[in-house]
Amino acid sequence: MKQTMKRMKSISSIVGVFGIGVAAYAFAKFQGGFVSWFIFYMIMPFVLYSVMLYFYPLRDFTVKRQVSAGQMTRDGRVTIRLSISRKLPFPLLYTVIVDRRQHASKERTVQQIVLLGFRRQYEFSYTLTNVQRGEYILPAVEIEVVDFFNWIRKRRVYMVQSSFLVYPKITDMLYESAVSRTSEGQKVSAFMLAKDAAMPSSVREYATGDRMSWIHWKSFARTNKLMTKEFDEQKSEQYTVLLDSSTSDTFEEGVEFAASLLVSARQHQAALTLMIAGQQPIVLPSIQSANQMQQALVHLAKIQQVDSNIVSIPILQVEQGNMILVITGNLRMDFIHRILLSYSKPSSIVCFVTCADDPNTEDLDLIIDQVRQLGIIVRIVSKSNVSLALKEAVVS
Repeated sequence: MKQTMKRMKSISSIVGVFGIGVAAYAFAKFQGGFVSWFIFYMIMPFVLYSVMLYFYPLRDFTVKRQVSAGQMTRDGRVTIRLSISRKLPFPLLYTVIVDRRQHASKERTVQQIVLLGFRRQYEFSYTLTNVQRGEYILPAVEIEVVDFFNWIRKRRVYMVQSSFLVYPKITDMLYESAVSRTSEGQKVSAFMLAKDAAMPSSVREYATGDRMSWIHWKSFARTNKLMTKEFDEQKSEQYTVLLDSSTSDTFEEGVEFAASLLVSARQHQAALTLMIAGQQPIVLPSIQSANQMQQALVHLAKIQQVDSNIVSIPILQVEQGNMILVITGNLRMDFIHRILLSYSKPSSIVCFVTCADDPNTEDLDLIIDQVRQLGIIVRIVSKSNVSLALKEAVVS
């Protein structure tokens, strides 16, 4: 139905152009005189151009798009370049180029108006600054050509799909010893460096994602084949990060805090489990390798906040004695109670609540007191103390 309407509108446009030409000729023929024929000859070039433009095939265009970076962090910048080429050097006047992009269920456009003339190739670029976290999809480019008086207007959409990913910004985290102690009475670091502290017991073939520090160079020198050290497993504290994706004013800060925890943990060769409470719960266990970390960051880059009423908590498969780090910008008692249904040891739960630097915490303080009465550690996280948040929690 829509295509039929467009077709009818297109036909009516060209009929109108022919009508203008016929009317000008009839006026000059029957009126006579210099002025009448002068008007006719002045109008005819515009009429002929409009007719030729109507039959000019827009499929002659070839459109390409280049994105300067496939991935970046929040508040970065990306340059997008469009290249347009064609075979027929038909003169084009007002050419409107529209590039569409989608982000967080919203569509934005960038528009460029150019006098193309006889040129067969044209390029232009634009830069997006302060890009926000998420996946950006650029599905199509639209080209529209118009004649002198907007009698004929032609439009075509070119499916040129591109995408890029904006990751959350990472903040360096400071570590301190945890509350629990080893059997010898010494404190355990917040993220145990089990791999570094252990002595290698054997070697195996190198696998993608193994750290360079684990390579057994003596074996490589003898066999010219990469081998990786195998370590005796040591008992260490295990951490599970549970990110709440419910709607809040500081949701982005919560995502960035979770990403910072994951990156810092891997830098210290520790394994973390990431769980995301949302409309579709996600569990990424034992994040250690580069591929696992990349997968986790992709999830954190794409996650969007949802209404708290439809947030589902993943099944918490957490061993007793391990710690759960809950990150939320919307602290509520029903969310905490659902966590306690799966994990009944409140003293091993740390709840990080993301807030603005100068929050009005009267209502929040009441909920925090209720949560602390359950035995759960609660810490406020803001931009001013985000790097110290973990240290302050584990030494409580």
